[in-house]
Amino acid sequence: MTTPPAQRPLQSRFPRLWLAFQYLACGYFDRGRYIRKHYNGQRRVLEIGCSLGMDSSHFAAAPCAFLGVDIDPEAIAHAKKTHAGRAHMRFVCMDLHDLQVAESERFDFILVSGVCHHVPTDKLVPLLEKAATLLSDDGRLVVIDYAPSANPGWLEQFFLDYDEGREIRSREDLLAVLDSISGLAVAEQEIFRNAAFVFPWPTMAYKFCIAMTKKGAEKKAS
Repeated sequence: MTTPPAQRPLQSRFPRLWLAFQYLACGYFDRGRYIRKHYNGQRRVLEIGCSLGMDSSHFAAAPCAFLGVDIDPEAIAHAKKTHAGRAHMRFVCMDLHDLQVAESERFDFILVSGVCHHVPTDKLVPLLEKAATLLSDDGRLVVIDYAPSANPGWLEQFFLDYDEGREIRSREDLLAVLDSISGLAVAEQEIFRNAAFVFPWPTMAYKFCIAMTKKGAEKKAS
């Protein structure tokens, strides 16, 4: 069944305009610094909710086998066009729960960027539980999402109003969700000021950056 145009997300209805806005004012460059902070050349990479493949661009020149997964067929089609010719990058329209990989092919790095605030908790927990089964024993799963401030500035408030996600969580609520995921443990967490463009000002929003590993892995690392 085809989704009516008015009910499709903005990135699918106006992909070029949406991407231009994201690059110009939505923190793409600054957010990439935090993605690369945790990506250290891991060989097998999975991006959950890759959308149009914008954050996927941070892996365009990486020595990895990259897989981007999203349930939006229009977004995946655009991501495929954007990254056409990059043999190490694949994009698949599918429900993550249907993704099956052999134990030897589990992912060393999983990115969940800008996804959590679109997913209600009763669906987010099973999604992350599935992601945990896809993570290698020494792998890292990184969550980046909004960190709402008590007194948001005008630009931050604009983005919060503009965003189509309705599940923006406090630090306590997001950590409660992540702590409930069996098999995973929070290894690192921070809140960063996500600059709108390449310059440190203005701030478009505050973001969580939370790295998770398999339970027990954080003890081995220490």
